[in-house]
Amino acid sequence: NTSTFTMAESVETVFTPLNIALGGIVGYMLYTLLAPKKASNASRKRPVDSEPPRSFTLEELKSYNGTKAMESHNGEKPIYMGVNGIVFDVTDGADFYGPGGPYEAFAGRDASRGLATMQTGLVSDEYDDLQDLKDGERDTLMEWYSKFETKYPIRGRLVRS
Repeated sequence: NTSTFTMAESVETVFTPLNIALGGIVGYMLYTLLAPKKASNASRKRPVDSEPPRSFTLEELKSYNGTKAMESHNGEKPIYMGVNGIVFDVTDGADFYGPGGPYEAFAGRDASRGLATMQTGLVSDEYDDLQDLKDGERDTLMEWYSKFETKYPIRGRLVRS
């Protein structure tokens, strides 16, 4: 008596519930080992600063609005922005902060109050100590600051004239 398996019997033997479950587990393990890893916020580091930090007055900061080519920047049009007293180089975010971008009002300005209140129109040519911000606005500002700190190089500190 010779035993022959038909194709249907072979498939039934391979695709048992136990084999399917084991295959799923092995597949998941391979995926977790080989899939590209996403960087967590904890592992993200602030970009390296290529220039030494300096102090900026509001008047000096205005020059960094993305409209003026600067020899000191190899003819590029840098975009700097003040956030909670720190000046960030947001040139890499020119689509947002540069001319024609949705947040262009912040370019070359202290954007702190506008970010805290989520209103792009709230920028001033006067130094703003932000003392009258509400707790929720201050929290919002600090969330923005944290995002900028991990994403953009720091170029200096915003100071009174």
